[in-house]
Amino acid sequence: MKTNVTKGEIKAFLRKQPPSGNATVAHTRTANTHENLPSSDVPEPNFKDLYQDVKRLHQDTVTPIPPAPSTASNEKRQAASLVKQQQAEFTFSEGFEGYFGDNDALAWHQGDKSDARLLKRLKRGDFIPEWELDCHGMTKANAKAELAALLGKAYKDNCACVAIMHGHGTGVLKQAIPNYLIQYPHIVAFCQAPKQWGGKATILALINVPDLNRFE
Repeated sequence: MKTNVTKGEIKAFLRKQPPSGNATVAHTRTANTHENLPSSDVPEPNFKDLYQDVKRLHQDTVTPIPPAPSTASNEKRQAASLVKQQQAEFTFSEGFEGYFGDNDALAWHQGDKSDARLLKRLKRGDFIPEWELDCHGMTKANAKAELAALLGKAYKDNCACVAIMHGHGTGVLKQAIPNYLIQYPHIVAFCQAPKQWGGKATILALINVPDLNRFE
């Protein structure tokens, strides 16, 4: 088939056409050159730019509150203290005052001959106190409660001899404790302790327990 279009006109037409598909692909590859580079050549992202919405945390300066003591433990201590007070109030009367003679050295016994012999040996130092109660720094009420608890426990546990240290101080406990002891039904005798057990600052007391028979 023959045409009247010359070669020059064909070339001019082709120059006016858009680039072919291959040229577009080549351009795209050139634009994405960074995607094909090795990872070592790609620039590191800026941390600050990546996390612009992150806020700095402030150090906590609130002092932790220690846990409160167990309520059960507090109730147990209060119950034990109440029992001691009740024992003391039941056992001892503040209105009772015994007579211990005019001698400076305190001494008392229940009244029969065997008790008198035990008292003599107690004063001589033949009995070693198995338990001791130190009342230094106690109030009169506290000393009374502790003394009641001591005597009750000693009688229950077959303890024959106890020492009560009242100290010197104002003399309030020194005067009160003998009046408490004389009211306790299981006391056989008591006296000012020999020097090796505290002297004038201590009272030794004998309790009527089965184990006391071995000393007669």
